[in-house]
Amino acid sequence: MKKIFLTLSLIVLVTILAGCQRTCVCYGYDELEHRFSEEQVKNEGGSCQNMIIRANTRFYSVCNWE
Repeated sequence: MKKIFLTLSLIVLVTILAGCQRTCVCYGYDELEHRFSEEQVKNEGGSCQNMIIRANTRFYSVCNWE
């Protein structure tokens, strides 16, 4: 019984971790919402907060992970 519980717990944990994809959501001054994948954030600025300013121009008012 203990092995079954441990196995099921491990399966649930792996499923939760593999299924989570964070999205960086930035809100622009044009009142539109812009979404970036973790990969895009990594390639562009390294953090969601760094996505506010791109190419030395402030495009978004705020960026947060969802």
